[in-house]
Parts: sequence; C-alpha cells; structure tokens
Amino acid sequence: METEQTLLLIFVAFLAAKLGSEIMERARLPSMMGEIMAGIVLGPTIFNLITADAEFFDVLAQLGATFLLFTVGMETKISELKKVGLVATSVAVLGVVTPFVVGYYVSMFLFSSTIEAMFVATALVATSVGITARVLEDLGMIHTLEAKIIIGAAVVDDILGMIVLTLVSGIAKGDLTTFNVAVVVGEAVCFIAIVTILGTRVVKYASGKRNVHSDRTVNGAWAVHYSTGAFRRDSWLDRLTQKQAPFVIILVVIFGLSALASFVGLAAIIGAFFAGLIFSDTKETYELEQKFEPLNVFLVPFFFVAIGARVALGSSSDIIPFAIILTVVAILTKLVGCSLGAMTRGERTAMIVGAGMVPRGEVGIVIAMIGLSMGTIGLSTYSIIILVSIATTLYTPFLIKTVVKAEAKNKR
Repeated sequence: METEQTLLLIFVAFLAAKLGSEIMERARLPSMMGEIMAGIVLGPTIFNLITADAEFFDVLAQLGATFLLFTVGMETKISELKKVGLVATSVAVLGVVTPFVVGYYVSMFLFSSTIEAMFVATALVATSVGITARVLEDLGMIHTLEAKIIIGAAVVDDILGMIVLTLVSGIAKGDLTTFNVAVVVGEAVCFIAIVTILGTRVVKYASGKRNVHSDRTVNGAWAVHYSTGAFRRDSWLDRLTQKQAPFVIILVVIFGLSALASFVGLAAIIGAFFAGLIFSDTKETYELEQKFEPLNVFLVPFFFVAIGARVALGSSSDIIPFAIILTVVAILTKLVGCSLGAMTRGERTAMIVGAGMVPRGEVGIVIAMIGLSMGTIGLSTYSIIILVSIATTLYTPFLIKTVVKAEAKNKR
C-alpha cells in the first residue's frame, strides 16, 4: 500500500472512530461501541476499505491493545489485591469458573473443536467493570457496598482471567497432554511471580520511597515536594538526564515484557498487563495516567476499528443463532455465578453484583483477537464472540437498572 493511501486510510479510520465514539457517548453508551461500528462500516461488510493486506493497521491495532492492557493493569494495584475480602474473592472465582465450564461444554456442542471451545469459554470469563462503574455512578451507587464488591471482584477477575488466557494460549500451541498443561501453568506462574515480586521491588527501588505533599505558591501554581519522613533519597529514574526519563523507561518495560511474554509462548498483551500492574503504585508519582492518555486516545481506537473490520456481517444469518445462544450463556453464567458468590451479603446485593459482572466489553474482544491471530478460532467464531461482547455490553446498563428498580419496588 502506498504512503498516500496509508495516510488517507489512517485519517478516515481515525475520523470514523471518533465520530462513532461521539455518537455513542451522547447516547450514554460505551465509546468503544462506536469505534467497533466504524470498523464494521469500513471493513468488508460495507466499504471494504480495511482489507487483509493492510498490515500496518494490524501493527496499529497491536499497539492499541498493548497500551489498553497496560492501562488496565495500571488500574489494578497489587496493594488492593491484599485488601479484597472473602466475598469479592468468591464472586470473582465463581464468576470465572462458571462461565468457563458452561461456556466450554456449550461451545463444544456448537463448534466440535476443543481449542476453539476453550477460547470461546475464555472470552466468556472476562469482565469489563468500567461499564458497570459508569452505570453505578449515574445511579448514585458508586460508593455503595455493591460497588465495592464489584470493583474488588473485578481486580481478582482480571488476574484470574489473565491466568486462564495464558493457560489457553499456551495449550493452543501444543498437544493437550498433562505434561504440556503443567508446563504452561508453570510458565504462567513463574512469569507472573517473577514480574510481580521482582518487578515491583525493582520499580520501588528505582522510583524511591516517598510521599507527595503539595503546597500552593503565591502565584497560584502548585509546588510538589517529595519526602520520606526521617529518610530522604532521590529517585534513580529522576537522575537520568534525558527528557521524560521515567516515561521512556516505562515504555521500554512495556515492550520488553510484551516481547518476553511472547518469547516464552504467552500472549504479548499479558506482558503489557503486568507492566501496568508493577507500575500501578507509582502512577501518581509520575503522572502516568496523564502521560499515557494521549497515546491511548490515538492508538486504542485503531484496535477497536480493526476488531470491527474483521467482522463479516454479510454471513450474519449463519452465526446469529450461535451468537444468541452464547449471549444467553454469557449473561446467565455471570449473573448466577457471581450472585452465588455474594449471597452471604443478602439477595439484593447478590443480584446487583451479579448484574454488574456481566459485561465482557473490550476484554472479551481482546481474547477473541488473540485467538484469531493465533489461527485457533475461525472468522465466524471470532464474529460470534464480538457480537456476544457487544450484546452483553449494551445489555448490562439495562440489566443493572432493572435489578435496582425491582429491589427498590420490593422495599416499598
């Protein structure tokens, strides 16, 4: 593809993504839905502008997925994992086991392929809690017990989901033997343990132990002072002379861990996720959210556009029955499994928590894209997972509002 065509396609894709995002946000729906719809319009379904030979678009999409998962990891503090209560843990575990087991056997019946069924089941495990958080905030429930359980469970859910993805990705590369499964689990555990334990210690040392205090100066600006009480030492990262040194080092770590994850046979985005995890406690120190936001604004839309462009709705009549079945499975397994995990806190809380854990969103879509890129699932199965992710994402706000209203009515 010539340079002029490449730049024109980037322009059209980015513009379409942002227009779709704006429309969805005005409709109080997740912005990613508009970006996926833009991809469907630009893909083979309508205009066919984004074709299989647009390899540069896959690169942009991969970068978008990398920074998206880094951001997800950055929002998952390791310190918060230690504070997660028994209820949130039960919700997360049952919210992973139930969809995976039921999804696997249903998918085996539908697709008759073990590896394909495992990837579909893994996609059903995912939870996109950002959508739920927005709905709860709109309802004035973001500080309630239910919201705390959902957010706490989502932290554990993210980790368990990544472990399942790691396991399934590794199995897909070899034979389904006990030895290979043990090796894959061992690789996953070692990678996670080394990155989280050693990585967090290195980051802690490199960034320095310090508290941040802010004082307003005479002219209204903010002066930030770093101190550690009785001890004081400079950050190793701050000693580097190049501009934005901490940001540069973090980029190196992101790409390094992504490459390392691929090298040991894991999904590259798992490395990006854990890069975010080990830097989660220092994101305020180096203003990581503000610095990575421009990258996400630019690159992440290409990921969702690429997702939409791979959906061929021309043959949707063949896959819609499968999508409907798996959508029902996706909703019921999370609703039932997660509700059972929170039942000790009362039926009302259990139902709200179960409803809040339903959306698959971008996490399920990422898993589908990995399966497609590895050649372990076909285009039709990929399209089905995308449709399930879209359906659960759109349905969740209505489900939560219905449950809340029903419980409020019962109280009267």
